[in-house]
Amino acid sequence: MKNLKGYTEKHLRLSEAANLLGVTTQTLREWDKAGKIDAVRTNGRQRRIPLSEVNRLLGVDSVVRDTTLVYARCSTHKQKDNLDRQIARLLEYAVTLGDKLELYKDIGSGLNENRPQFKQLLKRLGSPEIKKILIEYKDRLCRYGFSTFKAYCQTLGIEVEVMEEKESMEFEQEFAEDIVALVASYSARLYGRRGGRKKREENTVA
Repeated sequence: MKNLKGYTEKHLRLSEAANLLGVTTQTLREWDKAGKIDAVRTNGRQRRIPLSEVNRLLGVDSVVRDTTLVYARCSTHKQKDNLDRQIARLLEYAVTLGDKLELYKDIGSGLNENRPQFKQLLKRLGSPEIKKILIEYKDRLCRYGFSTFKAYCQTLGIEVEVMEEKESMEFEQEFAEDIVALVASYSARLYGRRGGRKKREENTVA
């Protein structure tokens, strides 16, 4: 039986592996002793079952996580040059990771959830080969809910890597423009409702 130290593959507790395989933990111990399954040991001498072994017994091919999704965004078309520079910085770093790369880019507010390329990126999260999402600043991905998005990715085994923690002044200006656009949008909806209600009231009186 091998020691777990030095292994990067995901390993399961006996109860987890047994549940996936539809057997008891005692059966797994017996398979381990008989050499039917390749288990490893933790430093505390606890058995762990490699996910690849579970997949082998289930007849499922193991998929290597080797793809990084690179995402870039700017708010308006007048910032297109900034978007190009952002992409260049991201790709320069991404190639050092040694992964397969997929580039996604949008021009639109970070408050807008209907960005075409962002929606395409979301669809890729369920693919087993996705290893990481790479962005320059967290607000490039979304203005709000980043922590929730990151936590969700972690449940899928996907890392979200942010290259820079502190945003530049130009991104702070973008944020101010996004807020102005948001206020304008909600104001238009509010006055639209008031106008419609007033018109209905006038028609009722008439």
